[in-house]
Amino acid sequence: MKNTLKLLVASGDASPDMRYASGLSTPDEFIWFGTDRESGVVMSALEYNRACSQVRSGVRVYAETELGRNRLEILTELLRRFDAAGFVVPAEFPLGLAEKMRSAGLTVRPVDGCFFPAREFKSEPEAAAVAAALRGAEAGLERAVGILRESGIGADGSLIWEGAPLTSERLRSEIDVVMLRRGLLPTGTICAGGRQSAQPHHQGSGVLYANAPIVMDIFPRSGATGYWGDLTRTVVKGRPSDELLRMYDAVLAARELGKEKIRIGAVPAEIHRAAASVLESAGFRTGRSAEGDFGFFHGLGHGVGLDIHEAPRLSPRNEIPLRGGEMITVEPGLYYPGLGGIRLEDLVWLAPDGAVHTLTRAPDFFTVD
Repeated sequence: MKNTLKLLVASGDASPDMRYASGLSTPDEFIWFGTDRESGVVMSALEYNRACSQVRSGVRVYAETELGRNRLEILTELLRRFDAAGFVVPAEFPLGLAEKMRSAGLTVRPVDGCFFPAREFKSEPEAAAVAAALRGAEAGLERAVGILRESGIGADGSLIWEGAPLTSERLRSEIDVVMLRRGLLPTGTICAGGRQSAQPHHQGSGVLYANAPIVMDIFPRSGATGYWGDLTRTVVKGRPSDELLRMYDAVLAARELGKEKIRIGAVPAEIHRAAASVLESAGFRTGRSAEGDFGFFHGLGHGVGLDIHEAPRLSPRNEIPLRGGEMITVEPGLYYPGLGGIRLEDLVWLAPDGAVHTLTRAPDFFTVD
């Protein structure tokens, strides 16, 4: 019985699977294929020489011109050379290309599940690459906290920095510039203050105010390695209310308990429920009102690697035990419309040998003087 070829057609910049399989970062699409014995990439003349020097070890580089005049001819030739019956592709494979391949008589079958399950389990070099991106996020956070310390408070409670109102946009740009200077690519940095902080992924806009929470979620990608970092801290410039202080303490306790429970064999759903119970025991309910969801209504964490959100999920639906090698965020939050939100996020690597490493170095604090 003939085997099948695994196939990717994507750019290295846009596809984590392509970056993982080939080791190449490219703005344009190219072909990667693999069998049980070998793998290769098919490159244009524009990228061929660079691919030869930068491709992942063990991956053979082919020139487009040696396989065919167009993409369909190249794919047909690959099947012939490797005596394969067809292609297995990821679920996000381009539909238009798949239809053209089928019309040309080529078999295309989407894989059921992850295309590269091994991506979930990080080696020591991968953990180091994530940690390097995380250091950049921490540098951005340090810059933001410095700006908040330098800021004054206007008569209306607005924050004033360098003679002008401090907005989410200004604070975000200062964070992003720090990361750009370190070779990192900012991607939607969150600086959400006041009521906006009650929406977990509100990027933040407008003037920031004293005595209100500011959620800063910073998640850059390394231009050199493709790996991401992820960090969230919530701070208040001024004096938070007693209710905000209670929220902060509960979220911090939930995060620390979640981190303590990460180990080989632990079930993500149980870790999530344990953290959620800390928040519930502190008196913070979760539910839905006319204003929207409130409380702790998202998963406790997610995997980080060549994608910012990948397996495993620390969610109430994930019953698959941890095996070792996972890179996981632990980021409980509480969100109440009209009051604001608190989220605290650390990044944890469960090493293949079972050792648990908190990669995050940023300190925990709530108020900024």
